[in-house]
Amino acid sequence: MIARFTLILIACFLNFQCKDPDKQPNPCDCQSKAGKEQKNVEAVVIRINFTNPAYGTTGPDEYILSIDPREFNDSTFAGGPNILVPCDSLPAQYRKPRTNVIISYKRKDCYGALTTPASRTSFGYYIDLTSIWVKTP
Repeated sequence: MIARFTLILIACFLNFQCKDPDKQPNPCDCQSKAGKEQKNVEAVVIRINFTNPAYGTTGPDEYILSIDPREFNDSTFAGGPNILVPCDSLPAQYRKPRTNVIISYKRKDCYGALTTPASRTSFGYYIDLTSIWVKTP
């Protein structure tokens, strides 16, 4: 009886071990080909702070884009299809919140690229960012 219980525990442990991080699926490979390229679209850089002791979360900040004109001059954002998450992350020189940029990209068709601890839901699309530059006034 003890041997059988031990064997079951070992089998469960081996079955639930963490997988090799190099073999984890890339979220941008969401079984979807990239859609039609969008060129010269105005967007704003948004920083999401993933360190929130109230929710027990810690993590690096995420820099994403919103293409909703209502958010270009606002300090908040609404999660939805307006949110774009670059697959290769946003280049470092553009990681300044509230920066207005012009982007070209190919959007993935799968929805739900991002989840925040406060929202408890997924939103936004992954994109292959093909170009970006700061919008001049």
